[in-house]
Amino acid sequence: MKKLLLLLPLFLFTGFNLQEEYYPMLMTRAELEASVQLTHAAMPLTSPGKICLYKNWIFLVEKHKGIHLIDNSNPTNPVRKDFLKVPGCVDVAVRNNILYVDNAVDLVAVRLDPEKLTATVVSRRAYALPEIQSPDGYIPNEYSRSRRPANTEIVGWISTLDDQN
Repeated sequence: MKKLLLLLPLFLFTGFNLQEEYYPMLMTRAELEASVQLTHAAMPLTSPGKICLYKNWIFLVEKHKGIHLIDNSNPTNPVRKDFLKVPGCVDVAVRNNILYVDNAVDLVAVRLDPEKLTATVVSRRAYALPEIQSPDGYIPNEYSRSRRPANTEIVGWISTLDDQN
């Protein structure tokens, strides 16, 4: 036990540090504008976010990846049907079968027909939203728009600790 206590200062002061930092996931403008797609397959829930109820459907955001389409016709047994890929998505609203989602810095309107399992982008407002900040609450200077590759958008953040797993 004494040996462990003697080694403790060594670990504390020698740089043994698991400080979490983040780096951005980037997409070109062209990739971003073509990225909203219905997959016709349920995806695993890994980082769920906001939820929206509409008619017999539940729309559950998978942070920075898209929206789970869940059939709630039988509330005792909801069924995950499809996944709408929307990189950079953290929010969703719906009205009159139009889903309004954030696709990184763009606001996108998607006509959704959950019964036929179709989705069509009907409108896109480019640069309508602020850039996605890191989980630390800011965009580090080295990843500012002027310092990253031209015509790229941040669609999410990856932890340096994720790389160690």
